[in-house]
Amino acid sequence: MRPGPWCGRWLPPPGEHGPVLVAVQAAGLGFVDTLLARGSYQVRLAPPFVPGLEFAGVVQEAPSDAPVLVGQKVVGHVMGGACAELVRADPALVAPLPPQLTMGEGAASVVNHHTALVALQRRARLQAGERVLVHGGGGGLGSAMIQIATVLGARVSAVASTPARRDLAARAGAEHVLTPQEWFAAVRGDGGADVIIDPVGGEVFEASVRCLAPEGRLVTVGFTSGTIPRAAANRLLLRNASVVGAAWRELLTLHPCLFADTAARLADLVRAGLRPLIGVRYPLTDGPAALAGIQTRDVVGKVVLDLE
Repeated sequence: MRPGPWCGRWLPPPGEHGPVLVAVQAAGLGFVDTLLARGSYQVRLAPPFVPGLEFAGVVQEAPSDAPVLVGQKVVGHVMGGACAELVRADPALVAPLPPQLTMGEGAASVVNHHTALVALQRRARLQAGERVLVHGGGGGLGSAMIQIATVLGARVSAVASTPARRDLAARAGAEHVLTPQEWFAAVRGDGGADVIIDPVGGEVFEASVRCLAPEGRLVTVGFTSGTIPRAAANRLLLRNASVVGAAWRELLTLHPCLFADTAARLADLVRAGLRPLIGVRYPLTDGPAALAGIQTRDVVGKVVLDLE
């Protein structure tokens, strides 16, 4: 019989190629984890299950052909189960922890920073010097988008709802941080944005289409508003603009090397000085409170659970 969530030792079944067993020292939590916990995500996990999609820890066991070794510090991704003392992961979804990062920073970097790299480089084809607008800039994903866009040489503006969230967006590297009431006029007045990152959906998405510069790209990465919007095709046509999706987890299932390739690119950026931002840290035993804080938006930035 499996123990319930937060017990700390549930191990999912091994993958067909043999898993990597990791002693977890830190796990990341984000908005997707709240959707999974409520059964509202497109992937449904049968309860009881252990939450957590990202972790950092030390390898305890590994198949001979795994990209990591026993005793090595690593980061990794699983579809549930990271918030535990031990976790089994597909070797293709485990990578070395950059030595410049702490375990907490490593856990904070997996879902958000990998998504940011995929969204900005692979999907938006971001070029240095372009103007980027990031909605939700005071959240874990938004602040990661700001960091990655900045180090890739973009001119970054962000939208954030509260003073604390605007402060986080500024610390992440945004040149201009705007309120939800002022961003539309400010961006339109500046001639639009070349790339807009939208994790919100709803009215924010529809207004963002109107703020794209000629040949601009709107990248949708989620719908925290709960409303799935529609794009006005005439506006896209007249601006030669594009709307693209960036679903990192779904791409992982199509491209087996994507996790390792993205981890290597992120490691290069870390060597150049990038450090993932952590908003709030909780002990593992306070995991339910952490999820509740994310859902109610009481916490600012990326949430990390410590197991050390």
